[in-house]
Amino acid sequence: MPKRLSHTETFEFYGVVPRNTRWSWSGRSPDGLRVAVTLWQDRFEDGGRTYRSWKTDRPGEWRSRPGFVELIDNLVYARDQLNGRVHVILAIAKDKVVTPRSILRSFVQPDLKMKVIELDEVEGTFVLERIEPDVLGSIDRPIAAE
Repeated sequence: MPKRLSHTETFEFYGVVPRNTRWSWSGRSPDGLRVAVTLWQDRFEDGGRTYRSWKTDRPGEWRSRPGFVELIDNLVYARDQLNGRVHVILAIAKDKVVTPRSILRSFVQPDLKMKVIELDEVEGTFVLERIEPDVLGSIDRPIAAE
């Protein structure tokens, strides 16, 4: 079982800075080389390979939630500057059926990285896909044009 960390400590683990420690769901490192995003553990699909944005959101509703606005901004940044690659903070919900959810606990999975494969900046929807580790085992080195 991974070490139990506060949500703030999970951001610190990846060296990213959220805009607000109370409502942020993502963060970016000061040097711009890393983005980490918080994802609900129970919402992964395809055996943990895929993660889709909330299906229950109404169009445009996401713009009223500052943490979600920041998340979309950071996914755009990752897509445009980091070849879509993000680190993952896994969150376990206190109650999976209530909305909005709150975090019971969160933890890091250093070997779990995802890539933005779809992102609709107007609707606030996205799809992330798991990245298998490369031969060097790192996604943090500078990215060559692909």
